[in-house]
Amino acid sequence: MKKFEMILVIGAVIGLLMALFNTPLDSLIVSVFFIVLSCLYFCFGFALFNNIPFLKIFKADSYKGIGTWKILIAIGTGLALSILTIGYMFSILNYPMAKTLLVVGLALTAIIIILALIKNAQEKELFYRNIILRSFVFLIIAVIFLFLPGHIFNAP
Repeated sequence: MKKFEMILVIGAVIGLLMALFNTPLDSLIVSVFFIVLSCLYFCFGFALFNNIPFLKIFKADSYKGIGTWKILIAIGTGLALSILTIGYMFSILNYPMAKTLLVVGLALTAIIIILALIKNAQEKELFYRNIILRSFVFLIIAVIFLFLPGHIFNAP
């Protein structure tokens, strides 16, 4: 799933660049890659962030050694990153509610970072550091999108 995520992220960046240069079909590329990336985070975030392969999601053995907190933080991270991803797409395509989605995603991401920092201070695990790093990157991008003027993308 990590490779699939990277393909989607690269496609989303290409769509972003296409929107910046106002190329034909930029909104289609942006929509497809951002929506699929958002669905990946929303539906499979718990497995993606816990390094569970797609084919082993429904096997009980895959979850041995993964505590309740890890599952809950992974689900919360998936939800927060999913909302932020849709917020990015709405910002790029100049849709209404973009700022609202970004603010809600920022709030959820901040909560996830705080919880991961607390758990990392207690347990010192790589999982929590990865969640903090990934969430922090998404948080910075969301702040940039939040303060960008709306007319940068798809200018006439």
